Amino acid sequence: MSDDGKALLLQTAANMGKYYAFVGQALRAISDPAAAAQLPAGVLDTQLDQLRNALAPALDTNPVVRDNIDEVHAELARIRRGAADGAGNAAAVDEARRFGARIQERAKAVSDLVALFRRL
Repeated sequence: MSDDGKALLLQTAANMGKYYAFVGQALRAISDPAAAAQLPAGVLDTQLDQLRNALAPALDTNPVVRDNIDEVHAELARIRRGAADGAGNAAAVDEARRFGARIQERAKAVSDLVALFRRL
């Protein structure tokens, strides 16, 4: 693999890791007011959109991964809407914590891949 190919691979993996980190931050913001204050929802949304756009070329080549990211995005949006409702806030907090644990596992796996790719 060429150096350019390695750099693209590393950048794509790093962007996936960042995406999951921001999804995790958005989920933590639902249950933790201090986390919400650290990064306002508008900034989170901008970061998530920018990362999805950066990942789009790679995701277009792999419909399975693209569908997984789309599912994560849809689930995050659904949980955030539930949290904004107020009436379902306790349920949204529980869902955010459960989904956040799944996202954290994905983030760890991607982080490990990034570390491995850096050694290529």
